[in-house]
Amino acid sequence: MAQSTLADIRAKVRKLTGRPSTTQITDAEIDDYVNSYYVYDLPNSLKLAKLQDVYTFETTPNIDTYDFDLESYFVCKPPVYCAGYRVDYYENNELFYRTWPKNNFIEEVATGDGGAGPYTGTLTNIPFLRSVNAGEEIGQVINVTFTGATAAGSSVATDDGIGGFLAPAAGTIDYTTGVFSVTFDAAITTGEEIWAQTFPYVASRPRSILYFQNQFVLRPVPDISYKVEINVMRMPTDLLNAGSEPEIEDLWELLAFGAAGKILVDNGDFEILSTMRPYFEEQLRFAQRRTIAFGSSQRARTIYTQDNTYQFNSNYPHI
Repeated sequence: MAQSTLADIRAKVRKLTGRPSTTQITDAEIDDYVNSYYVYDLPNSLKLAKLQDVYTFETTPNIDTYDFDLESYFVCKPPVYCAGYRVDYYENNELFYRTWPKNNFIEEVATGDGGAGPYTGTLTNIPFLRSVNAGEEIGQVINVTFTGATAAGSSVATDDGIGGFLAPAAGTIDYTTGVFSVTFDAAITTGEEIWAQTFPYVASRPRSILYFQNQFVLRPVPDISYKVEINVMRMPTDLLNAGSEPEIEDLWELLAFGAAGKILVDNGDFEILSTMRPYFEEQLRFAQRRTIAFGSSQRARTIYTQDNTYQFNSNYPHI
């Protein structure tokens, strides 16, 4: 019976690279190259049926944005279901918000008294969206702001997405009742209006989902807990010891060629790499045939398929 363990992959890598001794390259170094190719390169080269999976998460009432587990999964694709109902899937945020616009609501909530606060009150148009990734450099979406005029210009207080405000402002805010208490970082001029800007919504069962910046955004905003199911590709699991085998055993030679190629590139052995390339590509074709055979009995679906199992993905304008 053919062997396909990490130990066998190591031995193959040593033969391909001409490094039979552990003084030339250690087993641990080879393992790093093997797992680098297996976990990061291979999934981008081949969409293997074995790695297809369903990613699920439960919604929380009045929360519209959810992180995607990018460490374990990649490549989301429709169909997507929420509570068993198929929902529209978007990757274009412009079209998503064209369908589900964020209409800003502005209201006067207090009047400056010459101090920084606290200013208290209750917003009228509730519930409203909380900020997402507040204070982060990437992916920050500000949904709640309080503004007041000061001697130097104006002061702005932004919510932190969890019921408070980002420093140097301070206070609390309830996104469902509208009750707030805010202290600015500077004194608000006496008699000047203090304005709040929010994005109100009506909670319901989500009918659309946006995948953007490694997060899912649902519309409408969930009113209760719903189960969301999304087709994804799963990342392979690292090979951690000599007896470990890849999830698809006949990939072992491909992993050896992939790891060997990385080693040769890092060491500038491009002549050997060029010689090895045809054999590496042959292993790629072998690995792909299983997935091709798996789907060969099914007709490719289009927007014209005459059944109820396909729904046109409205990520692009209809022409």
